[in-house]
Amino acid sequence: MAFTPVIGVEVHVELLTASKMFCGCRNEFGGEANSRCCPVCVGLPGSLPAPNRQAVELTIRTGLALHCDIWEHARFYRKNYFYPDLAKNYQISQYDEPLTANGYMELEVDGEPVRIGIARAHLEEDTGKNIHLPDGRSLVDYNRCGVPLMEVVTDPDFRTAEQVREYLLQLRRLL
Repeated sequence: MAFTPVIGVEVHVELLTASKMFCGCRNEFGGEANSRCCPVCVGLPGSLPAPNRQAVELTIRTGLALHCDIWEHARFYRKNYFYPDLAKNYQISQYDEPLTANGYMELEVDGEPVRIGIARAHLEEDTGKNIHLPDGRSLVDYNRCGVPLMEVVTDPDFRTAEQVREYLLQLRRLL
């Protein structure tokens, strides 16, 4: 019995903006644990998120480079789920109304042209970081909470691992 792989890929891209996705906290790697978080990052009651303009612009530029439609209206949702490194128990993300959608990337693999559909490139925020100690205790660092992530989602158009590899190389060059 012969099988044909059907593969779709989702790539998370950490955006190098000055501030986080929905607040003014510095978007910077490292530092003392929990030194770069605020009421918005950790979702305290009454805090109001506001989208990072630079992250929106970077996502639109990526969408244009991927031949995507740029939507005039986009919507952010709360994806509710429990993660120990996400204090507010929801992640702000886009899904069915993203900034960009319906694009493509053209590749050449083994001398053959391949067209990969891009379902969407949308924005969301990253979670914090769990730190597991040798004695069995776990700590949480919320500095990474709210870091802007762009998620590039393909259609299930890949048929070989070589196609996926070439796509990832081309996407990395593009970004």
